[in-house]
Amino acid sequence: MPSHRVQTEELSLVIGDNAADGDHQAGYNGIWDLRSVHDEAPFFVPPYCGMNFEFIAPKAREDPTEPKDHPTQLSIEGDEVVLHQGSTPTHAVESWMRYRPSGPAHIDWTFRYKLHDPGAFSTGIAGFFFASYIDRPENKAIYVLSRDVYDAMMWVQYCTTFQGVESAIVWEGDDYDLTFGDCEHGLYTSRAPIRYAVPLMLGRRGAMAFCLMFADPAGVVISHGMGGGGFVPDESDRNPAWDFFLYARDPQVYAEGEWRGRLVYKKFAGRADILREYQAYQRALGRDWAMPAYGPVQA
Repeated sequence: MPSHRVQTEELSLVIGDNAADGDHQAGYNGIWDLRSVHDEAPFFVPPYCGMNFEFIAPKAREDPTEPKDHPTQLSIEGDEVVLHQGSTPTHAVESWMRYRPSGPAHIDWTFRYKLHDPGAFSTGIAGFFFASYIDRPENKAIYVLSRDVYDAMMWVQYCTTFQGVESAIVWEGDDYDLTFGDCEHGLYTSRAPIRYAVPLMLGRRGAMAFCLMFADPAGVVISHGMGGGGFVPDESDRNPAWDFFLYARDPQVYAEGEWRGRLVYKKFAGRADILREYQAYQRALGRDWAMPAYGPVQA
């Protein structure tokens, strides 16, 4: 089966592989469709999807869209929907993306990879880029918590002007001194002028809040694409992409690894509510997480 519908108290999702199916185009796997009882319009651009496995880095010039063009299989394991991609033809990456309902408007996810040929990653990093194409939001920006503006911990609105230019928002604890190949995409190579302090991004459409949060910041880059979702129907604008890039240093040592996160799509109830959601996620992981103090950074 190419897709499976998941229901929570507030959400209806269709999770699918990267085969074409009706209006869904081939090459896009992940969350084909996301809707809420509070907004029945599709959140992701219908022919595409959310959390699509888009690039393997370093990209191969002869196979730049390797993960999109390689088949993905969907299966159900208990309460999880699993997208499994066998070893890809150029980088020999095997991967698993798992989705599990975890609340009324919450989906927990895990991405796990296995490198069958670590030597294929000649630059010393193994990177995995995921794209979410947002359908006609009034506000194309994302919001992150950063200390880089006014030397203060605050929410920063960030929206790129050109696709792939100053797109990559890295963690403040990551020097991001990576060596990329000669045909990489600026979505993860072109650094933004800000860094994030807490590993989450917030986006808004109408009355809704879309929040993508990560269990840990290590190896996580948040990325903004100003027009990656293609033109709107009347071609007066383009749909943005709210993306992320996961990477591991030293593939020979870290030939296997994983990242965990949570997707929240709910009626917006203020930024404090978003932080409470992140705190609840950390508690679900068995951790205590204190909300950051806003304001100027103390010397």
